[in-house]
Order: sequence, then structure tokens, then C-alpha cells
Amino acid sequence: MRKLAYLVTALLLTLHPASNAADLPDLGEAARSDFTLAQEMRVGQLIMRDIRQSPDYVDDAELTDYLNKLGYTLAAASQDPSRQFNFFILKDPTLNAFALPGGNIGVHTGLILATRHESELAGVLAHEISHITQNHLGRMLEQQKQMQLPTLAALALAIIAARSNPQAAQAAISVSQATAIQSQLNFTRSNEREADRFGLQTLSRAGFDPEGMVDFFKRLEMSTRLMENNAPEYLRTHPLTTQRIADMEDRAEQLPYHQHKDSTDFILARARVRILATPEKEARDYFERQLKMAGDSNALAAYYGLSWLALNNRDYAQAAQLFNHIAKPESNPMLLHLGAEIALKNTGPDSGLEKYRQAIRRFPSTLPLIQGYASALLDNGRNAEATQFLRNQLDERPHTASLYSLLARAYAQQNRSVDQHQAQAEAYAESGNLNAAIEQLRLALREGKNTSFYQLSTLEARLRELKQQDRAERETRNP
Repeated sequence: MRKLAYLVTALLLTLHPASNAADLPDLGEAARSDFTLAQEMRVGQLIMRDIRQSPDYVDDAELTDYLNKLGYTLAAASQDPSRQFNFFILKDPTLNAFALPGGNIGVHTGLILATRHESELAGVLAHEISHITQNHLGRMLEQQKQMQLPTLAALALAIIAARSNPQAAQAAISVSQATAIQSQLNFTRSNEREADRFGLQTLSRAGFDPEGMVDFFKRLEMSTRLMENNAPEYLRTHPLTTQRIADMEDRAEQLPYHQHKDSTDFILARARVRILATPEKEARDYFERQLKMAGDSNALAAYYGLSWLALNNRDYAQAAQLFNHIAKPESNPMLLHLGAEIALKNTGPDSGLEKYRQAIRRFPSTLPLIQGYASALLDNGRNAEATQFLRNQLDERPHTASLYSLLARAYAQQNRSVDQHQAQAEAYAESGNLNAAIEQLRLALREGKNTSFYQLSTLEARLRELKQQDRAERETRNP
């Protein structure tokens, strides 16, 4: 996946050279005519479908929810607040983040753990958001007119498919667009300066400390000096110069000062990343050291992390004891989720399910709580209740793949195979896996000979729709 981050970023990001780096022009709308937003979204869907199948893709509802809330807070303050984004996490210890077509922004777990404050993480996201809102991809296509949409999609997907074979990835580059990519790298510094400029503006308008972005990049630049040629991955795809640092410092000084206090979500998300991305003993040792340090945020992260570790190890009494040290857990949905899971195991399903219901009443739109409650219902055999709950939730958020997957599970536990295949088809479709979705609908039709005429018609219509969409994507891949 590091090859993906480096090669795809190099492929996708370029810029007409700016005449004055200190006062970069706003070229955000340049070159949109040859590469429409709809085409870009289609390429992004193709890429994300394969990324989601990678073992490095972090399919964690709470981390994804936090990163997208933070990302959309920044996006609302960007140059293009109406733009659609998708923020995701990859399990990788390197310090890296990257922008892909269709508003997709990936962040490595290593980078999240390296940030000391929320404004630093927000600064990286604001920088990547600016790559997208300034249409750097469109500008690359304007310069490289020979690189059409199918070529771009095929090349990006070839790189991802070769993630475990660097030689194959390099071969894909050589065969496809080696010369074009090399020429694009010559423009990267100008491209990065523009992203710095708009990223700082976005960061400030969203209420974060602009110095957070400067501090993080300065720390990366210092680590480059210490490691000599072994620079952090982020700096290989986002070359950092002394001039860039100076420009960022000058611009940050001109922006309003914001004293941004780290959110509880940020503190807990970093702890959760540490649990998921580091060995258990290393994570435990870290949290125990945190307990010995002053500061409420250190204690909160430590007790949260140690409670999850105890729960994962089925030491339910210890998990409850550690959780009791956390003050006011009702104030945060991530804490309420942990409390409900501990109650399920420690005091029984009735207690745990009631805690979930209380949490959802307090935070009704929080997807991790919704998923946790539905899973708990299914784990305890309350299949009909789970089915109705999930159908109600899907009425409000009809494009949520995880809820369709849970609904498929609910139907499976009731031996409703046609409904199971239909729900699973929607889960696959929302994740971009059209082939699997089509196969599920075929299975539903095969097993649904005795089902109602209305459901059969619905299944057939949906199958035609997905087949048409699949044909369009195949044309994108293979013109």
C-alpha cells in the first residue's frame, strides 16, 4: 500500500508552474472541461472498490466516523464546500496521506499516531482536501492530454492490484506512462505550495490552529534531516523544502489565531488506532505509561485503551473496573459504545442493550452505535427486532453498506434466503463490488420462485440496473 500511496499520488497530482510562489493564483477551475466531475467520481469508485478489499483497509466504524466528521468540518470551510469526500484509513506504520480521484482521501495509521494535536491531523487533511478542491487531477489531464479516463483508471487499478509485488507495480508504470509521470513530478513543488496556501485558509476558517499544520510539517522536515535519505513516506509524495516551510510560517502568522482544544473524539480515536495498529503488549505498555503522566487527556486515553484491551481479552470484570475510572462517559458516543459492550459481557444482554438504547437516544445519528446495537440484537437472537430496527435506519441512510450487511445477517438467521441475498446485493453494490452484487441478485431470483410478484419485479429491475452500471464500468476499464 505504500507503493500505492507513492505511485498513485505521483500519477494524479500535478500543476501548471506558478510564476510567483509567494502569491499563487487560484487555478482551481482550470481544465475541468476535458475531465468531468462525473468521470472523476467513476474512477474514484473503481479505485475504492479495490482498496476496500485490501487487508490494510481499516474497516472500523468509529475511526471512519471520526475521520469523516473531522474531514467534513474542514471541507465545509474549503474552497468548494459542496464537494463530496470520503476519508478512509489504511493500517500502515509509515507517515503518509494521499488524495485520489472522486474526493477520496486516505490516511495511514502511522500518521495519525504521529500527530500530537488535532490541529496537526486537521492540517494534513486540509492540505489533501485542497489538492482535490483545486482540481489538481483535472490540471494533470489538461497537460497530459494523451492520458484519457480509461488509461488513468486502468493504471491506478493496476498499481493497487500489484500492491504486494513492487516489481509488477513498477512494470505497470513503465508500460503505461513512465515519461508522463516523470514530467509530472517536476511540477509537484508548485502543486504542494498551492495546497499549503488553501489548506491553511481552510484550517483557519474551520476553527483550528493554523500553526498545527506548520508544526507538523516542520517536525517532518526535521525527521528528514535526522534520517538522511530515509525520509518519511509523506515527504516522498509531498516534497518539503525550506522555502515551503517559510511560506507556511508567513501565511500562518497572517491568519487569525485559534486556540483549539483537542476534542474527546480525537483523543479516543488515537487510542483506538493504537489498539488496532500496534502489538497488544506495545499498546498496553503505552497506555500504562500514560497513566503515570499528568493530564486528564492522558488518563482518558489510557483507561479507554486498557478497557478495550481487557474486553478483547475477555477479562470482562477488569474491563468494567477500568471503565469506571472514566468520568462522564455519557458525554461521548465512543465511550457509550464501550460501556454498552462491557455491560453486554459483564452484566448480561438486557443491561447492555438498554445502554445501547440510551446511547442512541442521546446520539441518534451516530452510525457506530447503530451498528453496535444491531449486532448486539443479532448476537442475542433478537432477529425480528434487529430486522425492523435496521430497516428503519436504512430508510434514513439508504446508502450504508454496513447496515445492509447486518440486515443480510438478520435475514439469514431467520432462514429468509431471498431477502438475505437481496440485502447482501445492496451491501456489495454500495461498496462498489458490482460483480458480487449481481451474483447475489441472481441467487435471490433463483431461490425466489415462490416469492411475491412485486419482489420478483424489484429484483429483476435492480439486476438490470446493476448490469448496466457494470457495463459502463467495464467500458471505463477496457475502452
